[in-house]
Amino acid sequence: MIYLDNSATTAMYPEIIDIIKEYAVDNFYNPSALYTKSLDVTKDMKRAKQKIIDILHGSGNIIFTASGTEADNMAVFGVKRFKDCKILVSDIEHSAIYQSVKKLQTQGVLVEFVTVDKYGIVDEDDFISKLTDNVALVSVMHACNETGAINDIERLVKLTRQAAPRALFHSDGVQAVGKIPINLTRLGVDMYTFSAHKFHGMKGVGGLYLKKCVQINPLILGGGQEHGLRSATENVSGIISTAYALNKTYRNLNIDKNKQIISYIAENLQKIVPNMILNTNFERSLSNILSFAIKNTRGEVLVHLLEDKGIIIGTGSACSAQKAHTRVPLALGLSKEYFDGMLRISIDNSTTMEDAEEFVKEFASCYSYLESVMSGN
Repeated sequence: MIYLDNSATTAMYPEIIDIIKEYAVDNFYNPSALYTKSLDVTKDMKRAKQKIIDILHGSGNIIFTASGTEADNMAVFGVKRFKDCKILVSDIEHSAIYQSVKKLQTQGVLVEFVTVDKYGIVDEDDFISKLTDNVALVSVMHACNETGAINDIERLVKLTRQAAPRALFHSDGVQAVGKIPINLTRLGVDMYTFSAHKFHGMKGVGGLYLKKCVQINPLILGGGQEHGLRSATENVSGIISTAYALNKTYRNLNIDKNKQIISYIAENLQKIVPNMILNTNFERSLSNILSFAIKNTRGEVLVHLLEDKGIIIGTGSACSAQKAHTRVPLALGLSKEYFDGMLRISIDNSTTMEDAEEFVKEFASCYSYLESVMSGN
């Protein structure tokens, strides 16, 4: 099988099974207990957290959650709002952010959405025009899960500090972590989200980085774990394996190789498909994502045809429980005849040029077959 949907999820490193066994079977002790074996587990967990902070060049704390979605919710609902404040987010935020702020809208909170260009990059002029001093929270994803577009978070943070000094700045980094070098200190963000299964870690493990001195309200109350912000017995094996997965992913990262593979696929798809729009800007995009849309074509049909050939690709975000949605295509400015034909290729460090060549060959065959069926031949 050739797996080209790594933005949806990645294969867990096999070694993590050993970590799970160590901390779920052998050293299974509750970190909140006071006996020596529990204290040893706590030390291991703290070392893993610090390793993650060091890799991401941060200077704060990480609050571990059960997913990137939960971490995003924590950022949105945990922010301390003030009278007549508003929240500013981009048009194409992940549903974890979008649905959260829509919920706040129903509670009377003012929310404004910043437009993006045809690749998913935030329109800076529109951002500045909506950045007023009553903003309590800004949330802009670091890299778009649909198109791979990379936003200039450092620049947007600086603009926010100038115009809205009371605002906290959150960035959803779920797609960026493990794909590009991250320096949280340089970015200047107050909060930053990641999810372990996007870089070969366990599913069910997410995290919210909080810069030093940043205070938010907890969503889950109880025993006071995770600095009092996420009460529940810690997922020790999840936390420790996340540090392992992140470290290994960055050691293996080869951005130049990934760019060559994605460029090869894009060039050849444009030869195969006459009515195709590229949604990825190669100058400001992750090296592992290619998004494109085919006119008057149901992308899911191509997905299933390719699956029969042993090739897995995606139709966009895999986090919407298969619900049809048009929010992102509309925000990108696509016309309706392209909505259903939006597809996404996302590779990882193990993808080879031979995989890309096989994909192009099989895609050409599947597209030709689909065209013949649609034309009645």
